[in-house]
Amino acid sequence: MPVMPFDYPAAISYLGAMIDEQTIFIAFDTETTGLVTATGRIVEIAALKFDWNGTILDRFSELVKPPGEIPATAIAIHHITDEMVADQPGIDQVLPRFLGFLGGDQTVLLAQNALFDIGFINHEAIRSSIGLPRNVIMDQIEVTRRIYRDLPTYSLESTCRRFNLVERQDHRAMADAVLVMKLFLHCLRQVRPEEGMNILNSLFHYTFGGPMAARIDEAMLDTVVAALESGGTLEIIYSAGTMKGMSRKIMPTLMYTRDGVAYLTARCLRTGASRQFRLDRIRTCRLVLESTPG
Repeated sequence: MPVMPFDYPAAISYLGAMIDEQTIFIAFDTETTGLVTATGRIVEIAALKFDWNGTILDRFSELVKPPGEIPATAIAIHHITDEMVADQPGIDQVLPRFLGFLGGDQTVLLAQNALFDIGFINHEAIRSSIGLPRNVIMDQIEVTRRIYRDLPTYSLESTCRRFNLVERQDHRAMADAVLVMKLFLHCLRQVRPEEGMNILNSLFHYTFGGPMAARIDEAMLDTVVAALESGGTLEIIYSAGTMKGMSRKIMPTLMYTRDGVAYLTARCLRTGASRQFRLDRIRTCRLVLESTPG
């Protein structure tokens, strides 16, 4: 049975005493053809290198030509068209230049909803047989939550508007990287420098790649992705939990990775409850038409 490495996960760890006033930061962002890392492709990468005081040291921004057409749903968000990327290099050329821009693994990376960007870069690196560095990566959402605990939303644009950091936002990679930098610096300026460093060093830190690579049957992955994209129902047999070995129907809502494990969040049609399923523990999986409890 053919298998494929599915998630190329992000390692998660606590790393102490790594960030100080000499640390160089890089805010980065990707634009993609879709939301599912297993099938989507990167069409733009941008990054902004800056220091603790907010001095911009360097910039990186490149469009990427994906192997297929860019879906209209993606174009409606970032406005990157097939014509714009027609003469651009592929990810096998752009990704090494982006990694070179990082300047080694001592720089600390920032991204809004970091696991999304990490996942796409991990997948593209595997496809192109490109090794990834072990830079510390922080999620700006977690930085914002640590400073502002009760905001109604932590989306990048809404949060930046709340703090008057942006008037009009273009959903492009460089524009988002700039906002990540602005929001990061704004948050740090709300506390004393030593308190800011303690906060950053106490957060969850991510990296590209990871120690585990769950191997998922390719046909199963295709079926799960099809259900996610169509809003369809899956009939599965799961190898854990109270219904171990029993057939159940679920409606998938989200696929993600955490600490090297690929998960599927779905509503169980038997109980009506939302559940998390490890993909490597799903023994059988098929797409069904009906969506009634069973």
